[in-house]
Amino acid sequence: MRAFLSAMGRTTADYRFAYLILVSHTAIMSGLIWYLGAEPHYRTATVYLQWSLITIANMTLFYMLWLVLRMLVQGYEHPTKALKQRMGQVLLANDRLAHATHSTCIFVALLVVFGSVKSTIPFIIPFSWDETLIRLDRALFVGIDPYKVTGLVFGNTYGIVGLNFAYNLWLVIVIASMIWAPWMGNHTLRLRYILTALLTWFVGGNILAIYFSSAGPCFVGLLTGDNAFEPLMSLLREVDDETGMVWALIAQDMLWDAYSLNDGAISGISAMPSMHVAVSVIFACVAWQIGGIWRWLGAAFSGCIFIGSIQLGWHYASDGLVGATLALLFWKISAYLASWSLDRSSPALEPA
Repeated sequence: MRAFLSAMGRTTADYRFAYLILVSHTAIMSGLIWYLGAEPHYRTATVYLQWSLITIANMTLFYMLWLVLRMLVQGYEHPTKALKQRMGQVLLANDRLAHATHSTCIFVALLVVFGSVKSTIPFIIPFSWDETLIRLDRALFVGIDPYKVTGLVFGNTYGIVGLNFAYNLWLVIVIASMIWAPWMGNHTLRLRYILTALLTWFVGGNILAIYFSSAGPCFVGLLTGDNAFEPLMSLLREVDDETGMVWALIAQDMLWDAYSLNDGAISGISAMPSMHVAVSVIFACVAWQIGGIWRWLGAAFSGCIFIGSIQLGWHYASDGLVGATLALLFWKISAYLASWSLDRSSPALEPA
């Protein structure tokens, strides 16, 4: 325990900017909510927290079980003793447990803060930007709604089901990144990822989402009576009737019920900017740093998320473009922050 506490203290300086951003995020959003007299929706944040802790615990147990089974297959006479030694190597080498603890605490805290604020956005500033964003999209696409452009290729059963699968895979990858990143051997890359995520969720997911409060194509008809996206939503319903695999409609119905009834474990409608696109671009940046085939997988995935955000009715094209721009901007900024921080603190881990 003494060694662990010493490592925690020694590595804290590496995360100085991460903690500063997190504290600033919490303080500014709390102050804004208090000033406006809005009531935070903590239920969504609580669900996010439960999911995170359960996932982390299950993955830890799975990893330990996998090690024991591997040791049994390899013929260890005392697998429990070997497991203890192995866990000691994994956890204590290069202050790995301390880095993982800092990273995990930051991710979990970010989820709680972001979830509480996102669910409260319509009650801070009512949706008011949808019509402007619709006009902006048409200006960008020469008078055409972007879903009609993406629909030329993906406006069919195979395209919609494929995009829907990729869009749902996004959440799996986000959860996996919360488990994988804290244990990443490349300390600089891990710190850049954390800093980029913190800045993007703070500025894009909360500050800009509040200022540009908007619901998105799938909800705009219910809010304003604008039927511009009814052909798209009808197509999605037809494909779902045929396949039962357009899960976006289930999520959209759940979010709308939570908003309209002011109830529900998962809530929070926000279109501008698209955090799905922003986070997928962050993943692509990390994959590009890793190199090899991961570069092209990351780029392809972020492209699918951008197209899917339009074709599935979640976002306007401008939402995705702003989200991607923010991610790239903060990825660049995080390089300077990570470099400055690591030059003045503990040595980085050896790259994996």
